[in-house]
Amino acid sequence: MPALRVHLPYESVPVRVRLGYGDELSRIEVTVLRAVVELWNEQLAAAPGADPAHAGGVGLSRLNTLFGLGYRMTLDLVFDLWRREYITLDLYRARVAPTPAVVAAFAQGEQQRLSSGEFKLETIDVWLDRVGGHLTGRSGSARPPDPDLAVPSDALFSATVDDVSGSDLVRAAQETLSERGQARGAAAGAPIVPHGRNLRVMETRLVPAHQRPGARRRAWFPVDITVRLDPDTELVRVTVVQDSRRSLAQCERIGRLLTQFLEQRPGHRFSQKLRASVETRLADPPSLERSINRLTGLAGQALTASAGTRDALHEQLTDALRTARSQVEARVGGEARVDLLRAQEDYRAALRSVIERARRQVVLVASTVRYEGLADLLPDLRAAVARGVQLVLLWGRRHSDRIEQKAENVLEELRMEAAGRRLSPSTVLVARRSANVSANMVVADNHTALVGGYGYLGLLDKGTDQLGVVVSAQEPGGCEPVESILRWVRRAMPDGITASAVHFRERDFPGHEEGWTPPAERLPWTEPPAPLEQDTAASDAAVRSWALAWRNCAAEVRRTLNGRTRPSVTLVEDAAHRDALWDGVRAAERQVVVAGEHLATTVVSRRLTNVLRERLGAGVRVDVLFRHVRKGSDDAEERLAELAAEVPAAFGLHEGRSSARALVCDDELVVGSFDFLAHEGFYSGQPGRRPPAEVGLRVSGGGVAGEAAVLLGAPAVHRRRPRAGEAHLAHRRSHRLLAALDACTDPAQRAQVVTEAVGAPDPAGLLAELREAQAPDELLRITAAAALRGRTDGPEPALREWAGWLLEDLWSRGRFVEAWVLGSALPDCGPPPLLARTAATIGTPAVADALDECALQDGRTPGRTAALIAVGAAQVLAWPGRGGTAAVPPEVALRVREALRYLAAKDVAPCWAKLADAAVSCPPELDDPGPAAIARRQLAREYRNSSLDEAWEALDEALSSATETKFSFEAGLKTNAHLFHANGLFGELRSAAERRDLFAAAAWTQRPELADLPGFLDRTTAEIAAGLKNHVIHSSKRRAYLERLRRVEAAAGAVAAFRDERADATAAYQVEPAQALAGRLSGLWPELRADPAEQTAAERHLTEHALKQMGDIREWGTLERS
Repeated sequence: MPALRVHLPYESVPVRVRLGYGDELSRIEVTVLRAVVELWNEQLAAAPGADPAHAGGVGLSRLNTLFGLGYRMTLDLVFDLWRREYITLDLYRARVAPTPAVVAAFAQGEQQRLSSGEFKLETIDVWLDRVGGHLTGRSGSARPPDPDLAVPSDALFSATVDDVSGSDLVRAAQETLSERGQARGAAAGAPIVPHGRNLRVMETRLVPAHQRPGARRRAWFPVDITVRLDPDTELVRVTVVQDSRRSLAQCERIGRLLTQFLEQRPGHRFSQKLRASVETRLADPPSLERSINRLTGLAGQALTASAGTRDALHEQLTDALRTARSQVEARVGGEARVDLLRAQEDYRAALRSVIERARRQVVLVASTVRYEGLADLLPDLRAAVARGVQLVLLWGRRHSDRIEQKAENVLEELRMEAAGRRLSPSTVLVARRSANVSANMVVADNHTALVGGYGYLGLLDKGTDQLGVVVSAQEPGGCEPVESILRWVRRAMPDGITASAVHFRERDFPGHEEGWTPPAERLPWTEPPAPLEQDTAASDAAVRSWALAWRNCAAEVRRTLNGRTRPSVTLVEDAAHRDALWDGVRAAERQVVVAGEHLATTVVSRRLTNVLRERLGAGVRVDVLFRHVRKGSDDAEERLAELAAEVPAAFGLHEGRSSARALVCDDELVVGSFDFLAHEGFYSGQPGRRPPAEVGLRVSGGGVAGEAAVLLGAPAVHRRRPRAGEAHLAHRRSHRLLAALDACTDPAQRAQVVTEAVGAPDPAGLLAELREAQAPDELLRITAAAALRGRTDGPEPALREWAGWLLEDLWSRGRFVEAWVLGSALPDCGPPPLLARTAATIGTPAVADALDECALQDGRTPGRTAALIAVGAAQVLAWPGRGGTAAVPPEVALRVREALRYLAAKDVAPCWAKLADAAVSCPPELDDPGPAAIARRQLAREYRNSSLDEAWEALDEALSSATETKFSFEAGLKTNAHLFHANGLFGELRSAAERRDLFAAAAWTQRPELADLPGFLDRTTAEIAAGLKNHVIHSSKRRAYLERLRRVEAAAGAVAAFRDERADATAAYQVEPAQALAGRLSGLWPELRADPAEQTAAERHLTEHALKQMGDIREWGTLERS
């Protein structure tokens, strides 16, 4: 959990927005415009040869009469269409006419390409975080809840709208609109239900600085942080807990600046408040891997979450998913082409190449400016100025630095070159004073940048090599890492006039395309799962589908990240280099390479060598490269030499001519001007004096880190490449279907929901999702049937598999008629047609014909023969009577017996031949009602005696409970005594129960008084208690007494159900031969169930169905044998 919640200052930023309803014309706009075009064409057709420019046009009154919208609505529509230049207006005669482009569009049927003309312009306020650069449209607090935890104003916190992208501006404007709608709903006392089209942000532009109000409003927004004391460095570090609203870069910037504020102003009240909550433990930096692991962990809890906690878990999952996706989008947005440079000759050639690529602006950032370095690039700079390219120079490491006079002359020569070509005075922009930056880079437009530690505008030290990277855009729309460098240049520029002239937005450079979408916004994310409609009452299938949908969302994030093969580049500023060193070394699993120009004891301390020793023990390869040892830092070299002596195979110490400044940790490379072996990464300068800015680039993935390690001189280490993984089902459709069915009880509506779900593309995919979610078989049957409706002629292979599953399910449940109908529509699915027809005719006279055809079929297997014998025996012995007759018709029984004789003579197991013989030898006089009916009757007789005794005991208990009812008034006492008198209604039943007279009890249940027992009770009480003061039984006493009487009635009905109204004398002669048949079948039954005959699934289902029909005969035979 976060240790502290602080409040960040946000300032209002006015934004002009264009609000509309979409990119296409609305239906009413299309209708009105079509009417104008058609009426216009009618006028031209009525006057052949007339000049269209002098045609009269369509009157506004005619449009109003035609559509009946009213003058106000008609004028609004006409104004919107005129504003988009789709019609022209004749204000004198109140007429309109379509433009030729619109007439041509309707003639060609391309009116859908016309963009909407319905929009409005507004100026709204969004809020900018002065610390992290986050932009939002939500409202914050007017005052911080705790002033001591409010981040104070400071020169460190200087984020501006220059750091905001266009997509962030659109998102913030949309958040403002959403909050307005919620506020209107709160004022109305109910949420606003949107009708029609939603208002959308179509375009945003910042209000120019000179038009913004002088006094800006301020709001405060919370952010959760942890303040920890790193036990390795003994430094206090602030880490921001990332949420779904801020990007990873913004969280890192907030943490870095707050950490720097604590270092520079330790006595401030805010710093003291933060230090009071310090924890002594390692600080886990926010990372994409941690966010994905958190999302995966929460998704794993979804399936086992308790009812009542799923809504809260859904909110956590939603926030975790947004956070992880935003981090993946940030990584994709930073993808670029990265080329490494090592030799100084290659470095100088790359400098010239980058300058040559510039078409609008080239930015030179140099910590030192000398004549030698500047004159070497003068021809290239002069050529760039001649092309009209703006030249920007940001220079100086220390506040006291000055450009030497000879270098000033070179810059003046470039200004004169621009003036001679009559170019703008801003063509050559030079910072008016030292910018206090320790960085060296060249930026061409917004697509290419060269960053490294080489002071290319200083002295030409040709004896040293550096490591640099050239970052270039992969697409024509610019490169986010390069644009982030340009934004940093504007912030670092010491004077505002020069800073305002620096181009940094994508639209400022050539090649900008209006419709271009950044790669991060083109990621095909699936829609997050919807929350469960009923948390506590959701079905198991709905919960499982919801959980699987979340698991697949987490897998999708991981899969998207692993599928990116290009390197991603982000900016690293100031103290973030120090954090990168310690975090990278502690987290490394395969390789660490630290390269610097100098070696200093302040950095290579005992703590750092202990961490390196721990990593070496974990199997990590470590290499340290340096050129010089600072004065008084010999012990640092000794510590590293000790490590090299301890683990010579895994630790390399290299001292040479290289001045490269870089850090390699597994798959990450950090390169720039920061000296990782000599710079501590924090400053103790005077207040108000900004320490020199350190800027570098972090390159992640793409194999760049391994290539850099080899160029630096470290051995190659094998690096595992993450796999993109296989695609998984999103489960969002099955989740929505199950959630909708859970919330719907009406059968017709449920059927409509299923029909709409399978009407979408890929119904087989929906069925696969439902199966993985373990949806009930009943839902799978309905969905599969709906998916096959109208697709039986040529279903796709996936649907054909589901058709086979549905047929198999029908056969397993004995639904042979439905299976035969479906199999007839799909000839290639399911069992053979003849076998399917035989199964469908079971219990009908047509079964004899079907059995005859099957018996005479060639190529019949033993399994098929066994199934047919089972069906035939069941027709003779246990006729199901689906044909409208209770007993098997004599002609059907005769033909089935003939078929059984024929089948028993074929190659079949002996047990099935014996079953056929039992059915054939069954006396014909047993066919009506049949051996199965006789067996059921005898089983009921056997079981009746024990059950009847239980029913009599229940009746005695109910009578005793009703007789002993206590009344405290005379009317109740007399009524109870009358009812249970020997001649009373219930007294007669008690006498029958005492005698165990089944027929008397059954006759009592037919008494007419029981038809209206409450009325009978009231009438009896009125007659018995006539003349008494309280002559009725009422209220709770009456309800309780009636309940006891109804229990007596129900118990009597249970006893009466045992009365056998049929006389068994006429059927007594059938019992003995049927009993012999049952005994024979029960002895044969184990062999029938254990027969190893190889049968297909359909044959096995048919056999089991037939044996189940004869189960009563087998049970009776087993009972008699025991």
